[in-house]
Amino acid sequence: MKINPLLPLLLTGAIVLAAANLLIGAWNHRLPYEMKLEAIRTAHDPNLLFVGNSLLDHHLDEAVLKKTAKGNGVDFVPINSALGASEPPEQRLLFDYAVKNHPGIRTLVVGIFDFQLTAEDHSKITDLTGNRMVGLDRRFPASEVTRAYQFTTLEHLEISALQRAPMAANRANIWKYVELLRRSMGAMGMPRTAANSMGRVEDFNALESGSSQQFDAQAAVFLQRPDHFNSSYEAVFAAAQAKGMRVIIVVMPMSPYHHQAFYSRPLWSEYLKALISLANQRGIGVIDASGWIPEQQGYVDHLHMSPDAVHTFSARLGSELTGNPHP
Repeated sequence: MKINPLLPLLLTGAIVLAAANLLIGAWNHRLPYEMKLEAIRTAHDPNLLFVGNSLLDHHLDEAVLKKTAKGNGVDFVPINSALGASEPPEQRLLFDYAVKNHPGIRTLVVGIFDFQLTAEDHSKITDLTGNRMVGLDRRFPASEVTRAYQFTTLEHLEISALQRAPMAANRANIWKYVELLRRSMGAMGMPRTAANSMGRVEDFNALESGSSQQFDAQAAVFLQRPDHFNSSYEAVFAAAQAKGMRVIIVVMPMSPYHHQAFYSRPLWSEYLKALISLANQRGIGVIDASGWIPEQQGYVDHLHMSPDAVHTFSARLGSELTGNPHP
């Protein structure tokens, strides 16, 4: 019987693709979002859950917070699900995963930055790269991911396919390494670029609004209809309160630069007042910690606290969460 000459080629290609998917799937366990999911899964009976982005991820001293709370007669067992470079839909998924694994959580703390709670997300599947690949993790049913991102039926099918194909899901990661190589080569013979423990300072500065006008415009959108959070946090808060959790929003500490550029603007004051009013109507507490660390040396860039500032913030937050405000 004559064998089609293409058959061995196709078979070899299939084996190579299958092996590559297995290898990439194993390599995924080293990625930050995978380690975050594993840390959530293996946490031991937490009763306090933190949700947020890079302002809380690795910027919370859990031991200091626990010690301060213990001194006020409260035993907190915290778990920090905050993930750098995440958006509200990923934060919703991480909240769901934490609550599913730990039914003993009684307090939810959401650390926020600018318009995190109210700006609607318009992500496409192509945006789910880096830490945002949480949305492609097989621990989350495609139907759950579709709801979180408000994807279409066609996008639901695409999510299902990507969850089964690590090579495709990791399609953008190779470009990360290409970009790192490009930067390394481009920096040869040039002055060292300012960096901190998370990467280049200028990359994180890009997280801020591009201009005061853009910032004001975002505030104005919410002020036109200040009666709801974005869909991700509507779902998070509803689920938390349905389970009897106390919910606290924390406006994270901001550098003097960010205060001067944005938080000193009248529209921010109006926005924050309206946000607090909405939260209080829903039975949600708000702690405005934006001015807790007023010195520039308390920050490694415009947004992220230094290690010493993290210690100070965590101690004060532990006190505030136990009903013993800092004098």
